[in-house]
Amino acid sequence: MTGSLVGDLGLSGETWLIVSLLMLMTLFFKFSRIFSLRNLDLFLLFALAPGIMILVADSEKASDTFVAYCLLLGGSLLWLFRCLADIGLARRPLLEPNLNPAGLSFLGIGVLLLLTVETVSLPVGAGVDRNPAETGMKPSDKQTEEASRNTAVKPLDDVSKAVIDATPLPTQLRNYSPHIILSRIMATLSHITIVICLIVIGWRHFLRPVTGISAAVAYVILPYTRIALVDSGQAFPAALITAAVALYRHPWITGLLIGLAAGWMPACLGIIPVWLGFYKGRKRWRFVLTALTLVLVSALIGMDVPDFATWARSLGARSLAETGLLFDRETPVSSSLWNGVDPSFRLPIVVAYGLLAFGAMIWPVEKHLGELISTTSAMLIASQFWYLEKGGTLILLYQPLLLLMMFRPNLQPKHLAWRAQFMRKKIKVGERVS
Repeated sequence: MTGSLVGDLGLSGETWLIVSLLMLMTLFFKFSRIFSLRNLDLFLLFALAPGIMILVADSEKASDTFVAYCLLLGGSLLWLFRCLADIGLARRPLLEPNLNPAGLSFLGIGVLLLLTVETVSLPVGAGVDRNPAETGMKPSDKQTEEASRNTAVKPLDDVSKAVIDATPLPTQLRNYSPHIILSRIMATLSHITIVICLIVIGWRHFLRPVTGISAAVAYVILPYTRIALVDSGQAFPAALITAAVALYRHPWITGLLIGLAAGWMPACLGIIPVWLGFYKGRKRWRFVLTALTLVLVSALIGMDVPDFATWARSLGARSLAETGLLFDRETPVSSSLWNGVDPSFRLPIVVAYGLLAFGAMIWPVEKHLGELISTTSAMLIASQFWYLEKGGTLILLYQPLLLLMMFRPNLQPKHLAWRAQFMRKKIKVGERVS
């Protein structure tokens, strides 16, 4: 590798990859049960690392780029099989982390603070260079500043400036253009939201706070989080989807969150059928009405209000033409496995994706939360195979759900009812003793 992935901390990309691997193995590897599903999942997390690190190296060789995308899609295929196989796993042994909840919380808060500081201090060009999922060419700081100024839109710029003036920001960050500042704010808030939602899911839905803390700590340690640290285009929909899982009992709110995520990132369109099959009765109609309304409004705004679409694109939103779903309006591809390949070869994969979405909607017939997480992750991973621009690099989009799937306990209704009853008895015994 020619550049430094974590320059502000003095760590190169290879060093941070090894350190994160050692930290996750130390915290979560079950040395007493070598052949366990948890250990397999930990190794699978780094199946995407070889391909993404080749792209981070910014190699100019076309053969290296082709190999990198093949490795990325190969790792994605392994995770797709893992997500689909998770639906049939009835038994899930209870595996505790190797560090107590207090130590995990302290470590997670410390790394999250480092991420926040680096988000503020990272130069614009460095943020683009380190992220292979960034669309377009990789400009310098000056070129990025000029391009951002050229996308100035009235009155949206006035609104963004008002938000920036009302936010306490360091002087270094205020020197950037409003679009860059807002994207950094969105990325920071998105990462914090993901961490909070992971903890809430473990506490409220898994009935195990340490599980949510473990998933949050793994999220901030993984190298993919640091690679796409300032990519609000991925972090924002990932936060919306994680929040939807945390609030899955409220179909109006989840429809709003999922619809907004699909309007912001078209790769999320396939998860709407999954959630549609999860809800029943009136809840289903509430969800689909809200989600489809948000998607249609986003599409109409993008077509009829070009200024707003330009402003959203400057904050990281992706367009339908960029994804390759509009075969007659495809944009020039800067880097992809499909670069130079006739679109007709991609059509069978899109059809297979549609069939997978339909199958995930109707099976399992009665989904519990664990199956909802697995099928949602599977659809987000499957979208990487037909995604035209940098397909396979959108790892941050589904990373929080993969961690929830890895650490979740048995979420079958009978098992959850037994666990809730056990917790109530434990609380009563504690009250008697005190």
